[in-house]
Amino acid sequence: MRPLLFLALAAALTAYAFWVYLRVELPVPEARRLAIVRACALILVLLLLFDPRIPARGAGTSPVRWALLDASVSMGAVDESGASAWSGASDRAADLEADGWSVVRFGGERLEAGAARDAVPVVGTSRLLPALQAAAEGGAREVRVLSDMRFDDAVALRGAVESLPLEVTFESFGAVGSNVGVAGFRVPDVPRPDEGPTVEVEVHGGSPGDSVEVVIFEEDEEVARTRVAAPSPGLRASATVELPAPSGGGRVRYSARTVSGVTVAYANVGYEEGGLVLVSLRPDWEPRHLLPVLEEVTGLSASAYLRAGPDRYVRSGRAADRGTPVDSAIVRGAAADAALLVIHGLDEDADEWVSELAGRPGRRLILPVGVTVGGPQEGEWYASPDVPTSPIAGALAGVELQGLPPLTDVMAAQLPNAQPVLQLQLRGAGAPANAFHLVDDPDGRLVVALSSAYWRWAAREEGRDAYRSLWSGLAGWVLAGQRTAAAEPRPSSWVVERGAAVEWALPAADSSNYRLSIEGPNGVVVDTTLAGGGRAITPPMEPAVYAYTVRSAEGDTVTTGRFDVVRSTLDMLPPALEPDFSALGGGASLAPEAPGRPLRTSPLPYLLVIMLLCGEWVVRRRSGLR
Repeated sequence: MRPLLFLALAAALTAYAFWVYLRVELPVPEARRLAIVRACALILVLLLLFDPRIPARGAGTSPVRWALLDASVSMGAVDESGASAWSGASDRAADLEADGWSVVRFGGERLEAGAARDAVPVVGTSRLLPALQAAAEGGAREVRVLSDMRFDDAVALRGAVESLPLEVTFESFGAVGSNVGVAGFRVPDVPRPDEGPTVEVEVHGGSPGDSVEVVIFEEDEEVARTRVAAPSPGLRASATVELPAPSGGGRVRYSARTVSGVTVAYANVGYEEGGLVLVSLRPDWEPRHLLPVLEEVTGLSASAYLRAGPDRYVRSGRAADRGTPVDSAIVRGAAADAALLVIHGLDEDADEWVSELAGRPGRRLILPVGVTVGGPQEGEWYASPDVPTSPIAGALAGVELQGLPPLTDVMAAQLPNAQPVLQLQLRGAGAPANAFHLVDDPDGRLVVALSSAYWRWAAREEGRDAYRSLWSGLAGWVLAGQRTAAAEPRPSSWVVERGAAVEWALPAADSSNYRLSIEGPNGVVVDTTLAGGGRAITPPMEPAVYAYTVRSAEGDTVTTGRFDVVRSTLDMLPPALEPDFSALGGGASLAPEAPGRPLRTSPLPYLLVIMLLCGEWVVRRRSGLR
């Protein structure tokens, strides 16, 4: 039926090509030849749509029998006898290869051909459907799947195996086993060091009706134990656990362990990563009014730290967030990981680490005290009612600026490429001075306030709308910038999946080279140079805890830290009892009449179509046709 339909459509397309050139186009001597070329191109396109199979055997073609070897992590799981599914499956694959089968490893989206005995199961997922589709595209007629049957795409496989033009046979290796493990472990940041986090644990495996014991550690010290009801095969069960207050500050490593698996998570103590952080070096009324406005308009979790003495800061904000004083290490960690950093009261006497934070990449609002960009001018400065064109002009549209309380410490500095945002006038008259300086660079946007005492607006009812509109417009402009680069070289994630490369975030505008050293349990495993200006990647590493040190080209230490490469993956999740893939026989009845691979997988018809269309165009132009 398909051949007859193809011939009928091909005849119709041929007749159409001749009708166009002999009846519609202007008469030219080459009309019949042009019609033949057009008909050939149309028939080739029709042939691609019908997609017949072409012989697979021949020069450069693949065998028609494929053995798909599962290379996922679960294949390497060892049972009580010391055997694994991988040992049996790889031996079986080697035997099939000796019989003329083409052995292809699958796992995730990649396919790798090679000697079965030299492969190792390192892929964190087990997706069979892409491998079956590639086998069909490659001309395979008969496929054998060698696996422990823990497929991530089990639902999609049920219908796909029967529809593909393949004869599929499943061979299962290894006992299913319970594979008790932690499927998920989430530890939130701890804003208050004197309170413990509430963590969520998900487990898989075990015998239904029984329970799984999970032990939680803070660093290397046990802090909690819990038992979770074992879920049904293929499912997960969860529980929440209240942990005690952390014994340390900064970034703390937590781990959840069962009899056969460990999962790791990191939490920041004393602050929340990716939030809004306000650091006030000279506390006054400004932080009290500014913090709630910025928190509301940005939607970020907000934290404020008010300097109370040498190396002592007090948390501010909501009453529930206030706690005991913290040292500068906590403040520095919170500021370094903030999505929006606000520094209030910056002056020439500020600590070196504060000055470094003010100049770091990222989104920043800086409220200096008259020394950063020029000496302050005394007197009372009033906001001009005339709003200049600027990125925040829309936020100030319709806002009544006349009659607001005066500002102080105005810095009339000559800044390059300064764009007027809000203009101030001494005693309401005279030459205007700019109230803010906006900087847009590849590492993030920066706002520098050139005046002080904006809290006076918020203290009066008639000035609160202007105060909110001004700072919401500035915060919106800062956060609307392009993706911000890292403030310092660091891993993109503190927990890296097994077999995955480690990505490193670097300051985008910094073209300096960094020296990266990564040390594992057995010594230094990576010692390389990272080129500044965005992101870098280091090769995958074995599961372990790694400490890293980043140094500048001069040898100075830029930053240090640690990260984990975890051993467990969701590929270890026991399969559900259904579907039973061993009962599927494949789609032998749907197989084409002749073996081979689909025509669309060959580049030849596409090249012929392009050549025919190009030749037709050239001849048309030379014949006087458009």
